[in-house]
Amino acid sequence: DLAGNYGNPMFADINDARYNYIYIKLLRKYALGNFKQLTKDITIDPAMLNYLNGRDNTGQAPNENYARELMELFTLGKGTLAGPGDYTTFTEDDVKEIARVLTGWIDVRNSLPIKTEFRAGRHDVRAKTLSHRFGNVTINNAGADEYKNLIDIIFQKEEVGTFIATKIYRWIVQTKIDESTYDNI
Repeated sequence: DLAGNYGNPMFADINDARYNYIYIKLLRKYALGNFKQLTKDITIDPAMLNYLNGRDNTGQAPNENYARELMELFTLGKGTLAGPGDYTTFTEDDVKEIARVLTGWIDVRNSLPIKTEFRAGRHDVRAKTLSHRFGNVTINNAGADEYKNLIDIIFQKEEVGTFIATKIYRWIVQTKIDESTYDNI
C-alpha cells in the first residue's frame, strides 16, 4: 500500500522503514533456508523485539508476548487443552519460563543501522525449568546465547516438524486437512 505496510500489521505498528527493511532482509535470507536459524535470528530481530514487546522483557518484569507466539504461532502450535494451563505441546508455566529466557534483549533505535543488543543487567540469570512437555529440562544462565539454547530445545520436539509442514501444506496445497492427510502425505 502507499504507506509501505504491504498488508503486514507489524509494519503499520512499527511505522519505521529501517525496521521493516531489516525484517524483510532477514525473511529473504532464510526464505528457502534453515528454519531453526531463522527462528533464532528473528527472535532478536529489531522489528520483532519492538512488535512483540521483547524490548520490554526484563528479568524484573518478564513479558510473555513473544514467548507465547514463539510456541503457539511459530513452532509448536497450541495443541488441544489437556488440563488447566496445559496444552499438548506446552504449558502456561512454559510461557512464563521462556519469557524469562528471552529477557535482556533490546532494539537500539538511535544507532545506524538499527541493531539489537543484549544487556546483561536486564536478563534473568536464574535457572529456568520447563514442564513435562519438554522433559522438565532446566535452562541455565547462558547470557546472550541462552535464547539459542531454548530454540534448540524447542526444535527437538517432533511437533515442530508436523506444525510447520501442516502450515506449508495448507498454504500451498489445500486448506482442508484431515486424518487421512496426516496418514498419507
